[in-house]
Parts: sequence; structure tokens; C-alpha cells
Amino acid sequence: MSHPQIESSAELQRIIKQADIDLQRIDHTPFSPKAFERLKEKISEYSAQLITKSIKVARRRESETVSTKNVEQASQYLVSSTGSKLYRNIGTLGGILLGAGLSTFLSMVVAGVFTTSVVLIALSLTLVGMFMVALQIAKD
Repeated sequence: MSHPQIESSAELQRIIKQADIDLQRIDHTPFSPKAFERLKEKISEYSAQLITKSIKVARRRESETVSTKNVEQASQYLVSSTGSKLYRNIGTLGGILLGAGLSTFLSMVVAGVFTTSVVLIALSLTLVGMFMVALQIAKD
């Protein structure tokens, strides 16, 4: 019985070599030689990531083979993941700040103690938190 990891690694190398051959055939005049080499490196890197992520998506769905839908989902994840993660983290931090600001206001109401500095801190936390959450919602 063959090992799937070894087969996928050999197949990955074959795909990358084929992409390199295909790239040699196209006109690369708009690119400097260094830029074209970098482009080839990025394409190889993306190909490897797409294959790996496609396999992970298929395994997550408990499938024995990688489907077109798995490849599409993997591609979408790779294309949008960097920005999405950033805004997701901004939204998470914003939620924490919003919660801290609102809980501070609630504590002041329950205790009946309102000092200028605490009100300003709570208001700042709430406004910054709301802005960060809104930013994440707008980007999603």
C-alpha cells in the first residue's frame, strides 16, 4: 500500500515543475528578470499552499478525495485569510474594549459613584471598542 503523503509530495513537485515550464512559455517582458523569478517563486508557493489547504478541507469534510468545491474553498481561504484574520482580531479586541467600557459604566451605576476620570476612561473604551467592532463588521 502506498503512502498518501509521499504520493502527494511527488504530485506537488510535478505540478510545480509543470507551472514553471508553462511560465517559461509566456511573454515576461513587463517584468524585470528578478521580478519574474519572484513571480515564479510566489506561484510555486501558492500552488503548494493551495494543494495542502485543499487536502485539509477535504479531510475536515471526511472525504477521501479532494473535490472541486474543496479546492475553491481552499483558494478562497488563502486569498482572503490574511486580511480576514487581521480584521477578525481587530473585532475581537474591539469587543473586549467595548465590554470593559460597558461593564465600567454598569459598575458606576450600581455603586452610584461617578468620577470624571472613570467616566472618560469608560467612554473612551466604549467608543474605541464600538469603532473596532464596526470596522470588522464592515470588512466582513
